[in-house]
Amino acid sequence: MIIQKYNPQAQLVQEVKADNSIVYTGRELVAKLFTNQTIDPIRYIALGTGGSTVAPANDIQLENEVFRKELKPFDLGKDLIETGDGDSKKCKILLSVDLDFGEPDKQPVELTEAGLFNSPEQSQGIMYNRVTFPKITKSEQFKLTLVW
Repeated sequence: MIIQKYNPQAQLVQEVKADNSIVYTGRELVAKLFTNQTIDPIRYIALGTGGSTVAPANDIQLENEVFRKELKPFDLGKDLIETGDGDSKKCKILLSVDLDFGEPDKQPVELTEAGLFNSPEQSQGIMYNRVTFPKITKSEQFKLTLVW
């Protein structure tokens, strides 16, 4: 995941990269895609202030969620990326969201964790993955773009 912090002049002032872990509930969701179950797709990012180590086998929610927002719509022609060839061929999709200057409502907030979910409701739905990162203080002076 990449977190980009922009000032009001749209200048990039900070960029943080962090590796995420696909948690058990996310792996279970992918496994269910092979069945006839109806599954809501992953469409939301949640942000929080928790700092505990990611525990993929046990994490089902963020430690301390403070905000959730729908991901930007994606265009498969642009956001689905193939790399390599032959046995090393890979495919990934870029997912992103912007936290505008006024988001979340209560600022400043020291963000340290994020996850992807399939529900718009805070502390609900299936968490696909979780990532922790060095503290980023979100205030009305900055806009954040998060890219998975």
